[in-house]
Amino acid sequence: MINFAATMASGFVFNVGAREEASVADWVNYIALSAISWAMYAVFAVRWHRFFLLNERESVFSDVLGARNWRFLGYTVLLSFAPVLPIIFLGLIGFGDFPLEAEPQAMEAINWTPIILFGLYMLAFPIIIFVLFRFFLVLPATAVDRPLTLGEAWRNMRGNTWRFIGATLLIGIPLMIAVSIQAMFAAFSQVASATGGAPEPTIGDLVATNAVMAIIGFLLVAAGITVLSKFYRHIVGMDAPEGGKGGAAGISA
Repeated sequence: MINFAATMASGFVFNVGAREEASVADWVNYIALSAISWAMYAVFAVRWHRFFLLNERESVFSDVLGARNWRFLGYTVLLSFAPVLPIIFLGLIGFGDFPLEAEPQAMEAINWTPIILFGLYMLAFPIIIFVLFRFFLVLPATAVDRPLTLGEAWRNMRGNTWRFIGATLLIGIPLMIAVSIQAMFAAFSQVASATGGAPEPTIGDLVATNAVMAIIGFLLVAAGITVLSKFYRHIVGMDAPEGGKGGAAGISA
């Protein structure tokens, strides 16, 4: 519930900031709520991994500040932000100076180096994703207290990476489409209200929109964790939990 509330609240603060000029306090609140949401995501993900792989049914708040959750969060942040670091670098070296209006004088003064590098980055993005997915076994391994180094995760995923990517996309695409549709409706609503074509969204509209986004986000996370847990069990030869209780038992990749 804390994660759900933080996800909703961060989206609400962001939407309010988009409707009006965002203050420093708005962005501080958004960043703080996002950090809480990320931390609670780690707790939720660890609990889901342990339920699926160990059939463990402890409260989601048990050992909430334990080292296991912090290690999991650290790996999550590393794997999530590694692909976007080049974009941040390109922004720092001048990509953000690209003019919105193509005036001849402005176009001549453009530093094309970051733009070319960005194009090369986008061409290499599938390779980056492939490499990134090779390391994902560190997450379930950390959750069940059988830690792997990044090198061990890389070696263990050999021969299974494309299958893992395909399975993740197969399950995740329908939910991602739902998220995209919801985001488009929200964007169109804000554009229409900004141009005077529709009334501004009410507080109730924002709450409902962010509630739907949070629920879909949880489903997407749960689906991804389930796929990753199945591949981890298959690759490391981990037995299914005894007793056949819950969704964890009797499933193999």
